[in-house]
Amino acid sequence: MTQFLDACYRAIVKQATSIADTMTAAKADDLRPLSDKRLVLLIGCGDSYAVAEYGKWALLMLGFNAISVSPPELQRITIGSNCAVIGVSASGRSLVTTEALEFAKSLGATTVALTDNPDGRAAQTAESVWQTRSGVDSYNISPSAPTTAAMAYLLALASQLPSPVQGGLRHDCQILESRGKEIIQWSEGQGIAISKLVKRGDLLYLISDGPNYVAAQIGMMKLNEFSIAKGVAAVREEFQHHYNLSIGKDERAVLVLDDPVSPKDESFSKIVAGKLNMRTYLLHTDALDLVTPLAQAIPNTIALQMASYHVVQMHDPSKSGFKQPHADAFRIY
Repeated sequence: MTQFLDACYRAIVKQATSIADTMTAAKADDLRPLSDKRLVLLIGCGDSYAVAEYGKWALLMLGFNAISVSPPELQRITIGSNCAVIGVSASGRSLVTTEALEFAKSLGATTVALTDNPDGRAAQTAESVWQTRSGVDSYNISPSAPTTAAMAYLLALASQLPSPVQGGLRHDCQILESRGKEIIQWSEGQGIAISKLVKRGDLLYLISDGPNYVAAQIGMMKLNEFSIAKGVAAVREEFQHHYNLSIGKDERAVLVLDDPVSPKDESFSKIVAGKLNMRTYLLHTDALDLVTPLAQAIPNTIALQMASYHVVQMHDPSKSGFKQPHADAFRIY
């Protein structure tokens, strides 16, 4: 194993403790800057864009009017003092996220940075900082622990305010905080099984909707980062409308499902495996006793991180870094 892959794996395993460490840091008072806002916008890039999508679901459950957008899209939206912008940047280095926070602040919007790096550019720009505690010692690897730490922070916040799902969220937070090692073991087992679906140069569809679509998005990114196979995240309804028409022979898909699996899920999976003749894997947290899709998305995300890691171990165990010069083609930090 190379130093690069070893660091990637250690960061994934670190989630056994980083999720609990972060959840205990989240306080209900953190949500005060959002309390009187007409609109809450969550922004981020890469994994952080998926976290912004996750935050949208968390805040919608609490009754906030929340949307997630890519940072440059902020300039296409009418914002002002009755808006809040949450910039998600694990490393705090994202140039466009920082620029978007500066833009929002210039228009009077309240700004918050959700970051793992309190000394980063994002934290220095925003008025408030929500700090995660991933415990990683490098951000120059495939992101894992900082991503789920940000998700866990948002989940913990959501569990602390009254809502129709507060009881379920609190139940799930207790599981995520107390069963970290078990969750990592479950995730690795799922990841190894999924990795056996993937061959070099293959395309893997990751199909879901709702909060679990965030796991599909991140799974897609992990596959693409390691340059072994290509990932495509698809919203289930969109897959049924047009992705299905392009499916070729022996293509593969992971269905990221809410738990318990519904009759509609079973029917969908049978069509994908039968009529579309795709090799499929059903990913859902049946063994972990989680009751809300918002919480289930976190172990599902870790499972897909593990899957991509094991794909690399099978096909390119000497990998020492990201694909160059593609990694340097765009200035993102």
